[in-house]
Amino acid sequence: MHKMDISIVVGVLVFASAIWPAHAWAAEKSITVGNKNFTEQYIVGQLIKQLLEDRGFKVKLRSDLTSMALRAGMESGDIDICADYTGTAWMVHLKRKYVPGAGNNELYQLVREEDKINHFVWLNPIWNNNAYAIVSWPEFARKHKLTRLSDLAGLYRNTKGEIESFVDFEFSVRPDGLSALEKFYDFRIAKSTLRTGTPGASLIALRGHKTDVAMVFSTDACITKYGWHLYSDDKSFFPPYDLTPYVRKDAFDRYPEIEHILNTLVATFPGGGKPATPGIVAECRKAWQDLNAAVDIEKIEPTEVAYKYLAEQGLITYHP
Repeated sequence: MHKMDISIVVGVLVFASAIWPAHAWAAEKSITVGNKNFTEQYIVGQLIKQLLEDRGFKVKLRSDLTSMALRAGMESGDIDICADYTGTAWMVHLKRKYVPGAGNNELYQLVREEDKINHFVWLNPIWNNNAYAIVSWPEFARKHKLTRLSDLAGLYRNTKGEIESFVDFEFSVRPDGLSALEKFYDFRIAKSTLRTGTPGASLIALRGHKTDVAMVFSTDACITKYGWHLYSDDKSFFPPYDLTPYVRKDAFDRYPEIEHILNTLVATFPGGGKPATPGIVAECRKAWQDLNAAVDIEKIEPTEVAYKYLAEQGLITYHP
């Protein structure tokens, strides 16, 4: 190359460095976030996406997935980060049996250690224990003198399962779902009175008195708003379902700062980064009932609910 050519190249590089900031030359930080197909997951997906974008990441969001599709995306590498539930990970993804009595802290540690072999890194948990729950209008419970799931199971047996019931379709096919619950509590819902639908459909059906019994999530705001009777899981069938971000190991190794970023988000919720206690779980569940209520009852978009939360917590700068 001639001296004049070299001078031209150098001049171009100097000029480019003057008009483009240094960070434009750095490799773009790109990440894919996934979330499931119900309110709480729409919110947490947006929380993670918006916070990472604020920290300089280009984020692709894959939303509206079933539990199985979300996990498949994590395993294939199509998704780098999501927030899933400890009980779901243990019983569905890892296919382990839940031993009644294992608490929030123990199950989290079990999942965290067990999933390392699959090259996943579980970060700090949000102790909201968003377990499946069975509810009815209080008049139905009073009429039949029901309090616990054991009582409700007895009514199903006495009526040959002919009670109008509504559950999410995913719950009807999950290994920790309806069939396992029926076996554990020794009852069966008649096919003629069982309806399934997309997440949220059971809430709508119960709200409109179109069903007697409905499956919900324990952080659903409608439980409190309408005063529904929640049947206590007196035999501890359901494990804790604590919402926890986890990351593919290859993405974690590329961007180790993700751990601090997402743990900072978790720390804004009651007990974030500390061991769970019954009080912390109750407070955290209430916090998520409020977030879910903003979407389901106040009809605010999950994008806006997440943005407002992050701004109020001082994690991002508010721009009206």
